[in-house]
Amino acid sequence: MGRTLCWIVGAVLAAAAGLTHAQAYPAKPVKIVVPLGTGSASDAMTRIVAQKLGEVWGQSVVVENQPGANGITATTTVVRSPADGYTLLVIAANHVINASLYAKLPYDTLRDVKPIVRMGFTPLLLVVHPSLPAKSLKEFIALAKAQPGKLNYGSAGNGSPTHLSGELLKSMAGIDIVHVPYKAVGQAQTDVVGGQLEFLFVVPSFAIPQVDAGRLRALGVASLKRMPQAPQIPTLDEAGVKGFEVLAWIGLGAPGNTPDDIVNKVAADTLKVLAMPDVRDRITGLGLEVSPMPTREFQDYVVKEQAKWAQVVKAAGVKLE
Repeated sequence: MGRTLCWIVGAVLAAAAGLTHAQAYPAKPVKIVVPLGTGSASDAMTRIVAQKLGEVWGQSVVVENQPGANGITATTTVVRSPADGYTLLVIAANHVINASLYAKLPYDTLRDVKPIVRMGFTPLLLVVHPSLPAKSLKEFIALAKAQPGKLNYGSAGNGSPTHLSGELLKSMAGIDIVHVPYKAVGQAQTDVVGGQLEFLFVVPSFAIPQVDAGRLRALGVASLKRMPQAPQIPTLDEAGVKGFEVLAWIGLGAPGNTPDDIVNKVAADTLKVLAMPDVRDRITGLGLEVSPMPTREFQDYVVKEQAKWAQVVKAAGVKLE
């Protein structure tokens, strides 16, 4: 009886300590590290959310950009930081792709980074130059099969989501297409508009104005639902490549040992911020979609995304040092 009472008291005290810990957080400024430069979609969304979180918490929330090495530099910085919730990390598709792309990373993607909440995403669009005689995805696939190895697409570099999107299409549609890596996606965008490339997977903020102006033709959107900004464009799934989905998702993570009570608080307050009408309006105004995903669901999603891209990377035979 005495041991049982001691166990109950200990459990109550531990729960109370955890609750106090969460209630006290944050007691000082919080830093969110973005593994990309200023002006990127991840940076823009993070700054909107950070501003509101600062208002909710009554503490400054500082956004720090650490571009380079495909996100590895920033991730390494965060996983080596104290796991106390005061250094958070923006994670995106490249975070899980890197696990298969590089032979060795200075951290374990699933163990050392704890996903907290998905904030949103932007789907990629498959666009072609108007000179290409393909008015639909079905016609595009038929053309690619009739001319194997003749259709070129660009990307932001080997192993980037824009590259692996093409590899996924190649695998799922059974076509032979040629990847042309660029140092920056902006040059690839310029070349597809100029006709030096036949097609490209690209973000809506670039694609839609070019499609509206007749400089590009959109064959499909790589999400499983049509885009609110361009509902006339079919999804690649409904246009013939069943199950095709590539989302440039954006979420928050923390060092792997960050206490669950802090993770839960960050998640709850971020979801609260993402539900605010002014925040949603500002984010959708950037061409992004608010798509909140709570912690447990997001953690499962990250595991599935890593497995999905591991298969694509293996099939493509892509490896980086």
